[in-house]
Amino acid sequence: MPTLVADIVTTKEELEAWKKERAEKRQKGGQPVQPPHLDPKKSPRGGWQDDVNLLVEFLLGLKNLMRYLIEHRVPENPSKLFKSCFSDVEDNINAAISDLYTINGENHAAYVDLQVRELTKKPLKLKIRECFRRITSSPVPAVLERFDSILGSIFPVLATLEPVKEFKEALESRIKHDGDKGIISLNIFGNEQLWNKAEAED
Repeated sequence: MPTLVADIVTTKEELEAWKKERAEKRQKGGQPVQPPHLDPKKSPRGGWQDDVNLLVEFLLGLKNLMRYLIEHRVPENPSKLFKSCFSDVEDNINAAISDLYTINGENHAAYVDLQVRELTKKPLKLKIRECFRRITSSPVPAVLERFDSILGSIFPVLATLEPVKEFKEALESRIKHDGDKGIISLNIFGNEQLWNKAEAED
């Protein structure tokens, strides 16, 4: 008979028990289904439900951002390996969203830990607002940096996000320090660069 995990957390052990229980129940694949009590049209404004929904939106936004960068900013050959790994990243994000959807009140183990990490209420709204500001006014590396800050706080609570964070850092490094697909595709100097042709003639 499996041990049931209490919804009210009083110890770190209870949070670890919740994580273990979720890991045992979690299955890869499929999209997480939002429970009725988290429907923004039905849930009270300003409650813990808003915090869960904001974090879900953050994770969905991160997934869309990484997909876009892989498809449009990473050069064709390097992008192949990123694309082949991305399905696992999506599965991990979906698993984290599924875990968020198990939160059912302010005393839930995961919610309390999110609160300790200032990922609820006004601190969370501030972080998400600044993330949105970067998206609308900053270059890509600055946007990724802001996402990384929030991700760094959340993955100790939602363990499936640790490999997501590592993947995002690899993608961020590629974007910052290597060729840009859009620029390379312009073929600004043509295929027959004079300096290469001169070297061949020497």
